[in-house]
Amino acid sequence: MATLLLIHGFPLDRRIWTPVMDRLPSAISVLAPDLPGCGATPLPPVTLTMDEYARHLLQLMDGRGVPKFYVAGHSMGGYILFAMLRLAPERIAGGALVSSRALPDNDEGRKTRETVAQRVEKEGAGFLAGTMPEKAVGNEPPPGVLDTLRAVIRDAQPRGVAAAARAMAARPDATPQLGAIACPIVAFAGRQDKIVPPAESEAMAKGIPGAKLVWCERSGHVPMLEEPDLVARELAGLVK
Repeated sequence: MATLLLIHGFPLDRRIWTPVMDRLPSAISVLAPDLPGCGATPLPPVTLTMDEYARHLLQLMDGRGVPKFYVAGHSMGGYILFAMLRLAPERIAGGALVSSRALPDNDEGRKTRETVAQRVEKEGAGFLAGTMPEKAVGNEPPPGVLDTLRAVIRDAQPRGVAAAARAMAARPDATPQLGAIACPIVAFAGRQDKIVPPAESEAMAKGIPGAKLVWCERSGHVPMLEEPDLVARELAGLVK
């Protein structure tokens, strides 16, 4: 049985994948963990980086006796997928980049991440629940999507959110590795994404040999919540 690892984005947890998990074939073994410092997973006593998240997940799969598997990463989860492909490409049977990007943050983006990290450490994640959901969705999100995002963000661990923000700010440029990716890749792009420009997703997909670009016409940055049927169908097609 093929195994699919689902990696959530920032500042979220495993619950964002529930609509997709409910639609995936039972023949696929699906694992959707909370990242370190997210959801129910404690924040470890190390400085988190994309490589550190990747090592944590590789060890998780080792513990389950899964040597090779598929990975779908949403937003920050895509950055972690790039790290896994750098650290252990032989472990990845195929990948999906969902509303993600290869480019690193620019100077302004890094400053914004640090501002968010410091504010979360002082106030908690509540202010993000008031601003991020509307930015993350498309023009007409399905019923309940905004409520789900608000609830998940409100539950986020402040120190985990701050650590993730700093890890994203420090992530390397993945563009140079695109041409060397040898496993099948599907890139999902929300046509109404306000966070990752659709043209950037398209350019990333074109840089990966043989990658398939899937346009999510009714989605913003969270197609797994906005168009779960499409995402589940494409993931099922990826996993052999």
